[in-house]
Amino acid sequence: MSLQTPSRAIARDCVGTSISRRRQSRARAIAHSSPMKTILGVGAVGVDVLAELDDGVLPLPDAKVRATRALFTIGGNVANGLTTCARLGDRACVLLTALGDDARGGDVARELARDVRVLPVVKTRTTTGYTYIMIANGVNDGEKTRTCVHTPGSATLEGKDVDAKTLDEALRDVSLVYFDGRHIDGALVVAREAKRVKTRVLVEAERVRGNLTELLRLGNFIATSKSYPSSAYQEAGTTMDAMCAMFVDCREAKFMVTTLGARGAIGLERAEESSANAMSESLEDVARRLESSAAAAVSDQETMGRERMPGAPAESGVVNVCDSRGKNAFRANVVFAPAMKLAKGELVDTTGAGDAFIGALAHAYADEETFNLASAMRLGAYVAAMKCKSMGARAGLPRGEDVPKVLMANAASRRSTMAALVAGFATWTTTSYSANASEMNADELAALFDRAMRAPTYEEAEEAWTRAIEIAPKNSSALSAALSNRGTLRLQYSEWDAAVDDLQRAVDLDGDRPDALTLNNLGNAKGALNRWDEAMADFLEASRTENMRAIAQANYALAAFQTRRDDLAIATAKKLLRKDPEYLDMRALLSAMYWSIGDIDAAEGEWTYLCKSGRGFGAKTSAEDARGDDPASDIRYASTLLSQQFAQQFAELTGGVKEAGLDTPCRLYKTTDTVANRWPPRATAALDAFLRVQNYGEALDYDGLVKRFDFNF
Repeated sequence: MSLQTPSRAIARDCVGTSISRRRQSRARAIAHSSPMKTILGVGAVGVDVLAELDDGVLPLPDAKVRATRALFTIGGNVANGLTTCARLGDRACVLLTALGDDARGGDVARELARDVRVLPVVKTRTTTGYTYIMIANGVNDGEKTRTCVHTPGSATLEGKDVDAKTLDEALRDVSLVYFDGRHIDGALVVAREAKRVKTRVLVEAERVRGNLTELLRLGNFIATSKSYPSSAYQEAGTTMDAMCAMFVDCREAKFMVTTLGARGAIGLERAEESSANAMSESLEDVARRLESSAAAAVSDQETMGRERMPGAPAESGVVNVCDSRGKNAFRANVVFAPAMKLAKGELVDTTGAGDAFIGALAHAYADEETFNLASAMRLGAYVAAMKCKSMGARAGLPRGEDVPKVLMANAASRRSTMAALVAGFATWTTTSYSANASEMNADELAALFDRAMRAPTYEEAEEAWTRAIEIAPKNSSALSAALSNRGTLRLQYSEWDAAVDDLQRAVDLDGDRPDALTLNNLGNAKGALNRWDEAMADFLEASRTENMRAIAQANYALAAFQTRRDDLAIATAKKLLRKDPEYLDMRALLSAMYWSIGDIDAAEGEWTYLCKSGRGFGAKTSAEDARGDDPASDIRYASTLLSQQFAQQFAELTGGVKEAGLDTPCRLYKTTDTVANRWPPRATAALDAFLRVQNYGEALDYDGLVKRFDFNF
């Protein structure tokens, strides 16, 4: 929907064109083969005994129940995560762990050997851990829940067990060491040696354990459960504030990802140090904006052809972030990746879903040159969802050939880059281009794509894209991608005519299957030149692709309103809202459009709906944060949700929304600043008129002048 105005070189774009100076345009990555990367895992393993209960509910005390089916399998965070890596392919996986000399220890080694090479330290007269897992129906539409009873084993990996010979064998040809936060004494020995030989370290933090903080401070990548940051940094209060404190504390970490349960996950990618005088935004506010953006841009369940995928992540671009008190500031790219929703009845067992997610992150992070956080998190969301369709932590883990190619390409192809969207409705998808033997410029093209994506200035980026266009093979996908990227760059910098030329050439090269994102950007450029009928045709064509449908249709509605086809614009916006009632931008637009035609009651009605939209009825934290694995969590969730409802209703009645600290969605649109760089001028002016309770509004036009728009009603 981002129809840019020429007022800023970098617009705060929500849907259409990318606006980050650092990564300006959509790159279709050039794929090359690379040697297999080895991942070493260090942690605890054991036996899982799962039972799916007959009557679907947990038994009462002294009850005797039957199970529909039972499963004896191998578990443990690191074992499940490494199995994920191995099955995704192109990764050799090795496990260093302690096993008891009991029968269960032998079972673990034999079962894991199907996917992972095991380096066991067998401890005499010790036992291997095991977990009983009961699967039952939850109270929420009968979805499956699990209850775990864990019996720790007495076999632990101690520092003295990891001698020089063991270290040499374990770390040989390893690009990444993955720790699950257990066996910490032994893990610290391995982590320190890994750092000494400059091997990257990924550490999982599931729950607070002794000396885990010391291990985390050695991590280059930290992956946490949704409860860990708040448990470890209790003085922080909220999850996001605790994440800030933890990220500042763990200075070695370039990346940190925290899962948020059914909502998805939030990721941080550290940038250069923040300036002492730089203005910062709270992580809570950034995360809320990104989550709303991701939900508005795409449905939680995308479909591309016949392949179902999670929605595209939303990225902030590099911003200054702090906690809600203005403390613990740092500079980072923030990523929100929505979870993939399964259809009703598909969810069988959530055991090991978090391990699958982290395993996918490790799989992608093993190749540092190609790693992209947003792409890896999206792959993780898919793998975790697929796991949940089968019983046990490992049975449902997909193999690489079964994962949609675009997810694997984005997470593991050389030079795969996802452009950051500062306001973050969606991230660019990338298309792989494979050079054949006759195309001798493949390496130079790869270097140019990379240079353009990293270029700090417009001039450097345009120069790199221009050179790529010059050397790309005629009629190739590489040429089309380079043209699309240069056109998008020119669009961002208000070079409208040049942008149209590049983007149109890219569409023509794609033939009868034009890239939907390029079409959408082409419509944006034509709109800026007042070629609205052509722009609407491009938006309509782009909307035929499922993952661009909502974005392109929103643009279509905005273009229709700009050209005074108000009935068509309103009908299109209402159609989008029927499909996604939480599409906040469309709800605000509909309020403005109803106001512009004099339907005051309808405008106020849509605005009221907007103010009551969003998670937690406008509260700063989600009621979902109250959920957990214990039986009482559903009661906590219901109580939290109810209290948020009462707080919201009271604030609305008293007019004290701001004083109550409730950041309702309508406050995102309390001025036209949120939309002025994205909506066409007439729509922006209509919102201005609504907010000022006037029959006219003002907005900056594409020629750089502020215009007055009268709405005679």
